[in-house]
Amino acid sequence: MQAELERRKRTGQWTAGVLAHVTYQDRPLAWMVEKMGIPEATLRWSLGEGYASHEWDGDPDPMVKVLDALATMHDVGVESATGTGTTYLAALVLLWFLACFEDSLVVTSAPKSDQLLLQIWKEIGALWPRFQRHFPSAKLLTGKIRMKPEDDDKETWSAVAFVAGVGADEEAAQKAQGFHRPHMLIITEETPGMDGAIMTSFQNTRTDDHNLHLALGNPDHRNDQLHLFCFDEKGEPRSGVVHVRISAHDHPNVVTGQPVVPGAIGRRRLQERTERYGVGSRLFQSRIRGISPAESADALIKWEWCVAAEQRYHDPAYRVGTNALGVDVANSENGDKAAIARWHGACLTEVEAFQCPDASHLGIRVVEEARSRDDPVDPRYIGVDDVGVGASTVNKVRELGLKVRYLSGGKKAIPGVDTDLLWSEVDLDAGVMKARGPRVIEAERFDNLRSQVWWRMREDLRQGRVALPNDPELWQDLTSPTYTTSGGKIVVEEKKKIQARLRRSPNKGDAACYGNFVRRRALDGPGEAAIPIAAVSRNRDSRLEKVLAAREKRQRVDEAKFRRLAKVRKRRSA
Repeated sequence: MQAELERRKRTGQWTAGVLAHVTYQDRPLAWMVEKMGIPEATLRWSLGEGYASHEWDGDPDPMVKVLDALATMHDVGVESATGTGTTYLAALVLLWFLACFEDSLVVTSAPKSDQLLLQIWKEIGALWPRFQRHFPSAKLLTGKIRMKPEDDDKETWSAVAFVAGVGADEEAAQKAQGFHRPHMLIITEETPGMDGAIMTSFQNTRTDDHNLHLALGNPDHRNDQLHLFCFDEKGEPRSGVVHVRISAHDHPNVVTGQPVVPGAIGRRRLQERTERYGVGSRLFQSRIRGISPAESADALIKWEWCVAAEQRYHDPAYRVGTNALGVDVANSENGDKAAIARWHGACLTEVEAFQCPDASHLGIRVVEEARSRDDPVDPRYIGVDDVGVGASTVNKVRELGLKVRYLSGGKKAIPGVDTDLLWSEVDLDAGVMKARGPRVIEAERFDNLRSQVWWRMREDLRQGRVALPNDPELWQDLTSPTYTTSGGKIVVEEKKKIQARLRRSPNKGDAACYGNFVRRRALDGPGEAAIPIAAVSRNRDSRLEKVLAAREKRQRVDEAKFRRLAKVRKRRSA
């Protein structure tokens, strides 16, 4: 060591006596065991008793799989049950990386500061005395490690905490892009709650081959940032990312029945959580088995409804009727894509997404498709997004003499009778089935047109009225939005929030919903048996004028009654 120090002095590579453990760069587990004194059985679980006959629920020896992947320069995404020790592992990984790679940088991030300082940095503090034996000049500060304190201003060879949660501003995203180093490791805890813009910034800031990312957390759903880090829109593993799933059923405390890892989950707590969550529930899957549920708990559309709709795709009964188009507009060569959803009756036959550098040319394409000789589309059943760049498309369509339906999501919902509520109660009147349910105008149920459009897709899927193609990206778009109620109105999540979470625009989902909203709704179609054909016309909104007229009549009667009462009171007071 003294000889190496002398060589570095003479070659100008003097680092004040701080020497990296370079021989452990590809052996993180060995460094943790030999240098930090960590019992190997706490990381290589299969060394414990009972594992010879144990059937792994998650990945076998998941901790070792994480370390091996990082040693071979792969990014790692860990979807884990709670209480399995991933925070402890992350702290060890941070110290290994600093110890073995000179002038390296480790960035730790989480949505909230307490998630960082009370979790991974707390574990670092507990491990620090062991680490400092090898690097006595290193300093541990609040959310920061300096391997060479004399270079405080340069911040070389260090680890830092960086807080960036949901809704992080542009300044935070730009700062996240400012981390650069030949040897760099980014560790994100509670990754499902990270802001999509920050995750994208971390991706963009990594330029060198040895810039790695370790993402950990308890999975929320398939559209959260952790699952999207591991898998693409089609559900395929992302290139260069090793996915690791850690199940509580595999933990050594559970398998051996002994406290192999103090403070981690044990058999008793596992049993209590299983009884509380219920076997097979969303929380059981995510918090005990480390499996991402298909959608969030407050999702507008459930994944299982899309699966059921795909099973109806080849049913000819759903392809009876006219054609319809839904168009989501874009105007970018490399950014968001445009999409055209093609409907035939109640079946969404396909959704085509493509780069669209000129929104006005998209208008020409829509007109050509509408006027096709072989498969024309009635302009009344074409819905086009006219917000923002969509104005160029609708202007071109109008210029070419086609009158389609323009759907501006921010405008008020379109008045229309809610047929589902109308036919929720029925009665026989002279042998004819008639609706006796509440006459509710749809515009009164939604905060804007966008919520109305998406809700109609939700209800059609929930009640089995439509068929969908097997398109995982489309299903991801449809199951991503959440919804709430405000003032008695249904409010679907804003598009910009969905874009931040998906890190792209839900163009296929929007196009599909537009087409479903404007398509002709024949009451003799699939899933419409609950509404007698003879009792109503073939158009769901055919009674709208009568309902509106009745409401206006009631208002006039009430106003006349109020005026009469006012006159009587005036005479009496006189």
